[in-house]
Amino acid sequence: MEKFLVAIDFSESSKNTFDHALSVAEKFNAKLILMWVENSNSVKNLKLEKGVDVHAAVNEKFDNLIASISNVAIRNNVEVRLEKGDTVNTVVKSAKKLEINLIFEGSHGAHGFRKYLLGSVANKIIAEATCPVITVRHNRGVNRALKVIVIPIDSTLDTRQKLPLSVKLARLFDAEIHLLGLYFNNVDNIKRLINSYTEQAETYCIKNGVKNVVVHYIKTEDGARTILNYAKKVDAGLISVMIDAELGGSMWSLRSQGKQFVNQSPIPILSIANRELIKSRPGL
Repeated sequence: MEKFLVAIDFSESSKNTFDHALSVAEKFNAKLILMWVENSNSVKNLKLEKGVDVHAAVNEKFDNLIASISNVAIRNNVEVRLEKGDTVNTVVKSAKKLEINLIFEGSHGAHGFRKYLLGSVANKIIAEATCPVITVRHNRGVNRALKVIVIPIDSTLDTRQKLPLSVKLARLFDAEIHLLGLYFNNVDNIKRLINSYTEQAETYCIKNGVKNVVVHYIKTEDGARTILNYAKKVDAGLISVMIDAELGGSMWSLRSQGKQFVNQSPIPILSIANRELIKSRPGL
């Protein structure tokens, strides 16, 4: 059985993230591990009255959250964990120790300086985790069905490594996959490489049971904006990207834009680090 970890801070964002994790867990028949990390910020964010026992309050909140699950089988496969420490380190280390297959976390989409703080936490977890991470904005309701998955393709070797999990999600949700070939320059050899990778990705999707695959190529100087605009246009439910941990969490070809990409995207993002995948499964 696969195991999903959901980082919970009881904000509207994390409650929404829980709903998304629940919908995916039902398709995968996976175990859900709900985690709250105790530190000065997380305790403050609970906004408890003076004298209230923190752990008792958190456990009560978890009890209410679990009670809201209508699927009995999934409800019986939920585990609650209260940890203590730095949020990023605790989530990443716990995910590795518990052999988590997928992490869900919320992206608050705040404004100003707070936006960059939240974005930094999200990107650090994505960059340091050894498993895929799905980030969900607070205003992305689970009632919007996952019917379209956008997968950008560039000229990097690991660009295709996000396909296996993306294809599995597409099959389980009966979703379309849109392969978005991105040309960042006019170099013919690079364009041919992108064409080749995109064609390979299309073949992989079809062979592995995706019913509808759409291929689109576009020339761009702003990868993040292009991807988001295209995803909005096709009403995507998920964007699947690779990240390069050596660039501090920036998305593969997004460079410095990647630091804000997760926090600004109104569409959930599946981020996969290449460190483990590229070693065990290069190419397709």
